[in-house]
Amino acid sequence: MRLIHNATASAVEPGATIHMASGPNAGQAWRFEKITEHATDGHRVHVSRSHPKLGRIHREFHPGLFGCSVVIDVQWYADRQRLLRAVGHTAATGLSAFTAAVVAWLVHEYGNAEWGGFLAMFGVHAGS
Repeated sequence: MRLIHNATASAVEPGATIHMASGPNAGQAWRFEKITEHATDGHRVHVSRSHPKLGRIHREFHPGLFGCSVVIDVQWYADRQRLLRAVGHTAATGLSAFTAAVVAWLVHEYGNAEWGGFLAMFGVHAGS
């Protein structure tokens, strides 16, 4: 999930300062902490700010108050490198299994007597 500022269409990173765009506290600066899920209307923005008497206060607001919206990323596509590595590993494993099946078929079909010299290079020895 990412927080996107509607006016600039840029992503807001955790730790960045965002300002309230509407509501009774319009103009207040808050530090963006994280996005939390909300039961009734989707998501809330968890923000904090320093207070002279109370220390650091934490609140959760609707992202629309900051002029932002929440965009949900598709995780399996976002990490393309990990997906390509898994596909490559699966293909290499499948190719190895296919090669082993062909060698096993040759041994079964023609026996070790005719292919003895060739199969000895691969470590296949005739059984007694």
